[in-house]
Amino acid sequence: MIFQFIQPLDLETILITNLAGSMKIFFFLMIIIFAYLAAKFRMPNQVFLILMAVFIVFMANYYSLLYTLLIFLVGLFFYYVLSKIIKT
Repeated sequence: MIFQFIQPLDLETILITNLAGSMKIFFFLMIIIFAYLAAKFRMPNQVFLILMAVFIVFMANYYSLLYTLLIFLVGLFFYYVLSKIIKT
């Protein structure tokens, strides 16, 4: 097995390459995690929308506009479903 040296605070390599495997999987996992945390802590819808908008702006460098909008809508759907499951 070959090991790769990783710089101590190289979060892109740690989170994307080692944890998720690819950028698309990381993108999808972060949306699900954000939706779960927002539902768990019962964040208002406006706060979650701002959180998602900031995340989408950060990720806009990696993907096209249509893909980021699709992921944004998927994140809203996950938030809606998880908030209904957790709050009841």
